[in-house]
Amino acid sequence: MPTVFPPPPLMRRIKFLIRLIWMNNFVRVYLFFRRIYRYGYYEHRPTFTLTVPQSKLPSFWSPATVEVYLPPSYSSNSSSSKRYPLVFDIHGGGFNIGHPVLDSQFSRHISNKADCIVVALAYRKTPWVQWPTQVHELTALVAAVLDDPRITHMIDSSKVAIGGFSAGGNLSTVLSIQPALKSRIQTIIPFYPALDFTMTTAAKIATRPPNSPPDVLRHMGDRFSWGYIPLGTVRENPNLSPLFARAEDLPEYAYLVGAEYDMLNADARNFYNKFSAGKKNWVYDEIKTVLHGFTHQSVARMDPAENKRLDEITFALYDRVAEWLTEKVWGTEGGEGQTPTPERGTDDQLGDDIVVL
Repeated sequence: MPTVFPPPPLMRRIKFLIRLIWMNNFVRVYLFFRRIYRYGYYEHRPTFTLTVPQSKLPSFWSPATVEVYLPPSYSSNSSSSKRYPLVFDIHGGGFNIGHPVLDSQFSRHISNKADCIVVALAYRKTPWVQWPTQVHELTALVAAVLDDPRITHMIDSSKVAIGGFSAGGNLSTVLSIQPALKSRIQTIIPFYPALDFTMTTAAKIATRPPNSPPDVLRHMGDRFSWGYIPLGTVRENPNLSPLFARAEDLPEYAYLVGAEYDMLNADARNFYNKFSAGKKNWVYDEIKTVLHGFTHQSVARMDPAENKRLDEITFALYDRVAEWLTEKVWGTEGGEGQTPTPERGTDDQLGDDIVVL
């Protein structure tokens, strides 16, 4: 029987709405200043930004600008015809908050280590828009980037991956099964993704190991889901819950990351267990003794020892992902040891409407 959640009580819906609006606006202001000062893991600037024609997107309000990270081996002054693998990244934030700058540390690290181009995507947030708007707009945005003549000369279209964190892990997996993209995306890299919306927050929390520390999402999971999913939606829809996708629609390569103490770890584990028998190139990497969002919690307000531990775990994970991409998926050598060029490029040969940062 299809899973359709009943609407929460009226006062709870009002409470959810107020908190979603407050979080959306507060984090928007917060990230505005963090982007200006580029502090901590926000310090890594993209090589340039690229704005696709608005006419290629479903709405005038659809985000059209992406952040592009070129590897150190790329030179805009070079006559080389080398084409690079491409990784799309979608940030997390419960579909309610966030910006590509959140993943700038990941984007720069993967670009350097895997010798690839990383394109970080933005999308509209709840409560202003709900599913499936984000899916439709991101599908159009990815297709527009893949077809954009200002960047296609840099890209090896046979080596395209897409990944993301949390909500971005959901969206990246969903995008990989869209008819317009599934033949163009060969690899998914979801980090602690939400892949099954048929379970309540309480039910997912119950799947964690005994004596786990409090879950990061325990007070936010139902609120984020309510903001993203319209009332009356059948939650087995694979464009919402990729756990219910058809195996033949999913990419042949996947690197799934779960966090041991995360209520969403069951999503990644169940997804892997369901499809990996027929997908020989899938990896499930469960990171022990960490919570949801561990890759993005290394900030100064934390205990220095824990801060250092999470940094070490995060960069070791990113290195494993880069090595897997270069050796198992693309069959290429990584970017380590190559002669670097300036991270902030010039606008020679990059095309019009590209903003070099």
